Amino acid sequence: MKRFIALIITFVVILTCFAGCKKGEPVESYTDFAGKAIPAVTKEGGNIVRDDNGNVVVYVTDPNGNTVEGENGEPETQAQAVEHAIVTGTRIEMPDYALNIPDGWSNVKSYDMLNIVKDDITFTIMTDRKAKLADMQKAHDTIVSTSATGEVTKTTQKIAGQDATVAYTFSTMKGNIFVGYIDFMYQGVVFSVQVSANSDISSSWNEIVSIVNTIEFVH
Repeated sequence: MKRFIALIITFVVILTCFAGCKKGEPVESYTDFAGKAIPAVTKEGGNIVRDDNGNVVVYVTDPNGNTVEGENGEPETQAQAVEHAIVTGTRIEMPDYALNIPDGWSNVKSYDMLNIVKDDITFTIMTDRKAKLADMQKAHDTIVSTSATGEVTKTTQKIAGQDATVAYTFSTMKGNIFVGYIDFMYQGVVFSVQVSANSDISSSWNEIVSIVNTIEFVH
């Protein structure tokens, strides 16, 4: 008797699921560098939707990639943590921030770090929740100082709305290489911007700063 009642309950649950969770339309999925499909909800302009905690809002889909509709007939959604880069067109979404790829620049396999390039310039943003800002600044200051064969620029300024340290130089020690760093902290996360090039881009450093200034923090 108990087994018979259990079967009835199971049957009712299945019917309820079919009644309340209807098959919707196929939804476009974005794929990260690791090949993970992310059926993100997008807003006008094509940007993905993120909640107040920085999670990406995604559609609930069936095994065929179709949206699942709730009882109100609308596609069901849920929050999903952003663990690695999500590239949607000319925009890169990272766990703690987002950045629109500037004109003339291209994404290069952004995953744990954001990487964009232009000509011979490589621009990378690294974030670390466990590092100490002072330690990171000291390490980068040392790299720049020991690499220098000419003028070294070291300064502090407001970048991306934060107090940041800047250090860069052009070295001919082992071939021609430009190396520069911008370090700052935002809500406990250390941001380090690393810039390298095979030519002296000191005169166009303001372009690098302008890119960092477009960072959109998500928390």
